[in-house]
Amino acid sequence: MGMSIIRIIPVLLALFPAQSPAAVPRIAILGDSIPYAGYWPALLESGLRQNSAYRNAEIVNFSLPSETASGLSEPGHAQGAFPRPCIHDRLDAILSRYKPTLVIACYGMNDGMMQPFSKANFQAYQKGMERLKAKAESAKARFIAVTPPLYMADTPEKDSARYNAVLDIYAGWLNGQKNKGWLVADMRPGLSRQIRTAKEKNPGFIYAPDGVHPGPEGHLMIARSVWPAVASFLNLPPDVRFPEGDAFRKILERHNLFKLAWLTETGHKRPGIPAGVPIAKLPRIPEGASTKAGPEAGAAPQPRCLKDTVPIVDFILDAVRQTGASMLRENKGPDRTGS
Repeated sequence: MGMSIIRIIPVLLALFPAQSPAAVPRIAILGDSIPYAGYWPALLESGLRQNSAYRNAEIVNFSLPSETASGLSEPGHAQGAFPRPCIHDRLDAILSRYKPTLVIACYGMNDGMMQPFSKANFQAYQKGMERLKAKAESAKARFIAVTPPLYMADTPEKDSARYNAVLDIYAGWLNGQKNKGWLVADMRPGLSRQIRTAKEKNPGFIYAPDGVHPGPEGHLMIARSVWPAVASFLNLPPDVRFPEGDAFRKILERHNLFKLAWLTETGHKRPGIPAGVPIAKLPRIPEGASTKAGPEAGAAPQPRCLKDTVPIVDFILDAVRQTGASMLRENKGPDRTGS
């Protein structure tokens, strides 16, 4: 009997292998203040977790306001308080400490510095994105590039620098890299269609009050525009139902708690970012479970009853406005430095 059991054990181990930490997907989301706000990345996270392969994944938002992939910063950025941070100043720390298996990066809005098209700026963006992809892949992570959102979508006549056209060029270049095997999620066509439809239904609809940072409906539109490509790359179903109300609030709380903890753990040069809790103190809880994070840890605001907003984001409208207001105070005008 004893020998029989010994012979069976290897067979059982082969049939039921232990799940090692390396088998759990680890996703890092990189970008500027738009994904830093947390809402569309948290919606993306919720979509991923609806699938068994990503239900227990580690998903962390490493985005940072004002950041670029190009390393460029205009003179007097933030009234001279600090230059724009660059992802390459902290990428090695993210890759070595967090060890992602997938990197999703959305840059471009800040890389042209809201200026007319410049070949030098464009080349810096290209090199920055190429370097970002190469470093991620050298660390054994898959890489998905996301095109930048729209600029001055509500008031294109005020876009004197034709900066949205500059972003079209940046997005066009990213899409062109598909021929070289890049995975690119182009949000711009889907986002444009959704904004146009929303304005047809409600002429007073505003996508981004300051021309850069989307309101709550805008974040939902971005999530809807990014999801199909990401789902395709990861062999997931294209259909998704994003959570609403308390279910989303719990996801957003946990999302922001992990974001600030890992930003603190891996380090950055951007002033004004709240310190996160130590990594060792992060809750090991099922996705969507509530946390006790306070405002200093990036918790979502409490739900409010607001009219004319979609249910999924009723409770975050004020927070989005506060994010935009903070950037406006930093720059004294439409956000040309803080996205």
